[in-house]
Amino acid sequence: MKDAETLTEPLLDGGEGTADDAYANIPPLNPEDPLSGLTDEQIKQSLATFGKNEIFIPETPLWKLFLKQFIGFLPILIELAAIVSIAVQDYTDFGIILAMLVINACLGFHEEYKAKKSLDELSHQLESEVAVRRNGETLQLNVKELVPGDVVLLVGGTIVPADTQWIKGDTVSVDTAPLTGEPIPRKYPGEHGDVILSGTTVVAGECYGRVLRTGEHTEIGNAQKEIMADKTVTVVSVFQKKIMLVVQILVSASFALVIAVLLVQGLYYNGFQDDVPQTILDA
Repeated sequence: MKDAETLTEPLLDGGEGTADDAYANIPPLNPEDPLSGLTDEQIKQSLATFGKNEIFIPETPLWKLFLKQFIGFLPILIELAAIVSIAVQDYTDFGIILAMLVINACLGFHEEYKAKKSLDELSHQLESEVAVRRNGETLQLNVKELVPGDVVLLVGGTIVPADTQWIKGDTVSVDTAPLTGEPIPRKYPGEHGDVILSGTTVVAGECYGRVLRTGEHTEIGNAQKEIMADKTVTVVSVFQKKIMLVVQILVSASFALVIAVLLVQGLYYNGFQDDVPQTILDA
């Protein structure tokens, strides 16, 4: 780690550095020693104001994830067919339909489980440790303990644990591909500013930075919240609407035809008196 005296002057005034009103009360840097870090009292205040540096991910039990696959337009149609088959004691058709239902549920569960694992991996990025300056000393802390105002040391290979503003040190190369998709690392400070976003990785160089935003308030945290919001809102495209309209028309027509055949078989040919299960099965 480089000595503070050998590093360049800070680009940021103590207490400034963000236009976000919610973060206007971030503890300021010590003007005499910007790298001394927060005091115990400032840490308590910042933690009470902003909370821990973690992204909330609601836990969904796997059994609920699996049972969810049996709810929906098509699964309910298959379930109704299974009920009719077992009602008329057609065990062969019931077995085939049940197998279709289970296979469909397993495929849907597999896709949702992969998405859940991806979100878990994203949150596990916040399980590492980082060098933090507090009370004039350097500590190794779990990144979940970071609060806005903390001064952290970022070195090559470090996953940036929060939205962090460059203070002193080298011009660092940062891999921003997880957020921007750009294959070439960005330089900070530089044309993209001096705020290094959470979830990116320092490729080369080392610097001190001040934590500006943590947890769900970071860029990647906001993206996480949008993903969770999208999962609760079903967005149907125009093409999907047209397909579902055609399916509903066909299903309605088929249902009407089944009812008509059932009534003809039951009333006209006395199926309701002779053999009710066979009449239902024929329909």
